[in-house]
Amino acid sequence: MNLKQTSDWQNFTQIESNSLITKNVRSWLLEEGPITKRIKSNGKFRLSLIRDEYSKISAWEKNFLGILNERTKAREVILYSNEKPFVFARSIIPEVTIQKGLDKLGNLGLKPLGDILFENKFFTKDKTFFASFSDQEKAYIGRTTKYLVKNFPLSVMEIFLI
Repeated sequence: MNLKQTSDWQNFTQIESNSLITKNVRSWLLEEGPITKRIKSNGKFRLSLIRDEYSKISAWEKNFLGILNERTKAREVILYSNEKPFVFARSIIPEVTIQKGLDKLGNLGLKPLGDILFENKFFTKDKTFFASFSDQEKAYIGRTTKYLVKNFPLSVMEIFLI
């Protein structure tokens, strides 16, 4: 996907007046449970894996996770609902989080990360921020959330393509 971030990350009160945030989009942005479960309850779910590899991450992502030069895995997927792209997701998982937090995170394959995040009680949500994005055709809203597993960080960014 060729999405460009068009606003800074902000808390929800700073972004909630954005015209892109309809009642439906708001409900997805503030969803507390697994996005995949909600998609499955509304239609046929499919995950398309774009990439899942160790790679460099942005300075903002490092700062958000509170890491310096740790080796990190970046995983990008598109979640489909009834064969329509619904969510672009990017997860950043430091190698130390895989090794000392939960080794399943290093080998997700086509399994949705949300299924693991919400099935294990040792994941805690730390903080969430929101931003605007666009491609050549449309503007979107997304969120990024930092989670901790046994005090080791990972992040999940979701851009809602609705």
